[in-house]
Amino acid sequence: MRMIITLMGIDGCGKSSLAGLLQTELTKRGHKSVVAWATLEPVILRPFIWAAKRIMVRRHDKFADYRAHDSAKKSGMRRLRFLHGIYFFVMLLDYFPQVIYKVTIPYLAGRYVICDRYFHDLMLYYAVTINGGPETMRKRLRVAGWLFPRPDLLYYISVPPELALARKSDVPSAEYLKERESYYRAMLDMADVRVLDGTLPLGENCARLLSDIEKREERA
Repeated sequence: MRMIITLMGIDGCGKSSLAGLLQTELTKRGHKSVVAWATLEPVILRPFIWAAKRIMVRRHDKFADYRAHDSAKKSGMRRLRFLHGIYFFVMLLDYFPQVIYKVTIPYLAGRYVICDRYFHDLMLYYAVTINGGPETMRKRLRVAGWLFPRPDLLYYISVPPELALARKSDVPSAEYLKERESYYRAMLDMADVRVLDGTLPLGENCARLLSDIEKREERA
């Protein structure tokens, strides 16, 4: 048996902790599994991202003044609108081999692949970066759904941004999280997304995941 299980949500919602616990429980049940941080790690895009930051937001530290940083970034991306399509294409070129290595190969090898983020989070990141809004994210998600292996089980971990901020020391502000939360909420009706309450103990959410996995296995 093999399966792709994806966890998504804002920083601090508990994705990594839940993924680790789920892998432990699957191992106890005799299943081979792997946890994959399956969003983009920029390689080809790295110099482009560096240049964009130098041009647009070098004078605005997002931790010191997130509003000024965000305003400068959005203004810059509006001026570079003609490059958005190229950016998306290069992003996909960068992402393809990473998905093959992190997700496709383990999946074909018969493992349970637990994705701590996946292409859904990447399409959200793209839409936020270019100020495209949720509709741009929706369009790009439809493209990505054809290009990459789709999850067997997809979860959104819901948690108040204020609580998520308290859990993470590397997040600039609650506004940063609230913006991304609004995009995730807009994503929920696009696919078979199951919502988990991120304020519950990890064990409860892990038990929910294991129950869903068992039901999926029974139908296979």
